[in-house]
Amino acid sequence: MKIIIAGGGVAAHEAAVAARNTAPDAEIIICSGENIRPYRRPALSGLLKNGNPPDEKTFFIKPESFYADNRITLRLNSPVEAIGEKFVVLSDGSRESFDRLIIATGGKACVPQLPAAPGVLIFTLREYMDLLKLQAFLPDCRQVAVIGGGVLALEIADSLLARNIQVTVLERANSLFPGRLAPEDAAELLNRLNRHENLSVRCGENAAGIGRAGVITASGEVVPADAVIFAAGSAPRNILAVEAGIAVNRGILVDEKMRSSAADIFAAGDVAEYAGNTFGLYLDAMNTGKIAGTNAAGGNAQFTPAARTPVRLMALGEKLVMP
Repeated sequence: MKIIIAGGGVAAHEAAVAARNTAPDAEIIICSGENIRPYRRPALSGLLKNGNPPDEKTFFIKPESFYADNRITLRLNSPVEAIGEKFVVLSDGSRESFDRLIIATGGKACVPQLPAAPGVLIFTLREYMDLLKLQAFLPDCRQVAVIGGGVLALEIADSLLARNIQVTVLERANSLFPGRLAPEDAAELLNRLNRHENLSVRCGENAAGIGRAGVITASGEVVPADAVIFAAGSAPRNILAVEAGIAVNRGILVDEKMRSSAADIFAAGDVAEYAGNTFGLYLDAMNTGKIAGTNAAGGNAQFTPAARTPVRLMALGEKLVMP
């Protein structure tokens, strides 16, 4: 049996491990679009603080030897570009046949199509290459606007403050973490955050455009910024499935076994949608990856989603677990 896994994040890693545990003799290949082996994506924001390279033990999910020891082939810089009948086409034009395919391509950062002046620096932080681009720019940066007010946005703000960069966070909702925090708790959190030197967190602010001097709000105000970082959520990277005719809503539609509408094709992680829900959290990606890998390899596992995965904020002096 040959199992191809499209993607290189934690869902892809967990799928490969589960497949190996289920089918000791299977050929397993991870086809990743990134140039490094699977890593802990939530660690990216913390690496902005000092510009140091990632720590081998805490950043990567497993040492490089793990994949060779478990006969899992890592093809880096080799994203799957298309899905055919029992084969995939990689970015270099080569083909890989499969008996089972797991799509674990993750999500892409949401960047609204705002009017922007030519040459304006706009960043996201979803992948390791995004981090390297930011690290190259930040030594010459004095002020940054972060669009979005969730955990990632505040973690980015924390790291930028540690580099003595002035940060303005623009959250379009009228409060922080609506639906997670009671209004009075959200207001108190906002007050605490705005006590930090060089930090301004502003709710109810919509970005209408990006000019050379900074972000232009819906009211016409210009928020000064040398660069803009979008941390306003993500969307499933589902283009492979769409082009292959696999059923998609927001994400790739799967059943409780992570099976898609196409025979022998599974999906896991941020790109999957089960019972009307997509998964944007690390723990969900791990769990769905394990189910997809087990079943792709011939096992019989069933996904039971948590009632609600807690959201944790551990930045800017805050230690909050929001149910």
